[in-house]
Amino acid sequence: MIKIFIKDKETGIKKEVKMSRTLSGDYILNEHPHFDIIVMPQKNKIMALVKEEADEHVYRSQDSFIKYMSAKGVILPESVSGGNIYGSLQASYAPQPPGGENALQVVIYNAANYLELERPIIAQEKEFEDTMERELLQPSVENSTELGEVPQEKFKGSIPRYGFPTRGIYRYNY
Repeated sequence: MIKIFIKDKETGIKKEVKMSRTLSGDYILNEHPHFDIIVMPQKNKIMALVKEEADEHVYRSQDSFIKYMSAKGVILPESVSGGNIYGSLQASYAPQPPGGENALQVVIYNAANYLELERPIIAQEKEFEDTMERELLQPSVENSTELGEVPQEKFKGSIPRYGFPTRGIYRYNY
């Protein structure tokens, strides 16, 4: 785990970014619960790679990240595409910005800003999931019944156990 401090030119505020570095020289920001952000300086690319399971939240989060980076002018919007790894999105960034900034620092700084913006949303999602799980596993007294409290009925459901008494002309059974 590497800790990098990036200083904002306008405000002068330093930002601490926790990331890993691969043997090939790529940087991985893995603070988001749905996907990892991989910055590949040799290829001038950034990739949002799905973590463990892909559901509807993952693509929405990846898309939000790509749109954020595009809105900030970090990535080239025409370069956004699906990656060669299942469920990944990738985009290219300019190797040398016209203002003379370090492109890698700009990319990492904006990715870290996105992660900071997502933290409250992620915390709210986690709190909601924890509450739902708690309510299912440990229901309150008014939302639960003891065994035998609800009497059994002789027949349940809408389909009789042994089919209907008259089967019809084509002898369909259920």
